Order: sequence, then C-alpha cells, then structure tokens
Amino acid sequence: MTLTEEQIECMKEDLCVELVGMLMHRRQCSMEEAMSILYNSRTFASLSDSATGLYYQSSGYLFSYLEQEQSQCTGRAI
Repeated sequence: MTLTEEQIECMKEDLCVELVGMLMHRRQCSMEEAMSILYNSRTFASLSDSATGLYYQSSGYLFSYLEQEQSQCTGRAI
C-alpha cells in the first residue's frame, strides 16, 4: 500500500504533537518552549524530509534522536 502525501503529512504532524508533549513532560517546559526546541532541531528537519522515512518511526524512537541531539548541543540530556 502506498501512502498519499496527505497521509504522510498527517503522520508527521501526529509525531510532532507527541514529541512536543514528551518535551513538555520531560523538561517541565511550556508548549511554546517545547515547540521551539523541536522545530529548531535537526531531528525535525530530518522528519520533515519525507525521503528519510522517519514518519514511519515511533515517537519514542524519534525522541531518542532529539534527546541525543540536545545533549550534544547543551552538554546535558533533556
């Protein structure tokens, strides 16, 4: 079964909602801060590129990438 571009975009949006929620919970931060962290990350850039296929992965899997990226940038885990 082949997904339409609309279905792929919905999958990406759903993952972003989950990732923002995970950031808010783990960091105890506001939605705005969590969205800023996500949307300014390499993880989001990779997720946005449909060619990577990251939209097929779980939010937990993607969060581990985001967590690793943040720890490299800040020297501390999320």
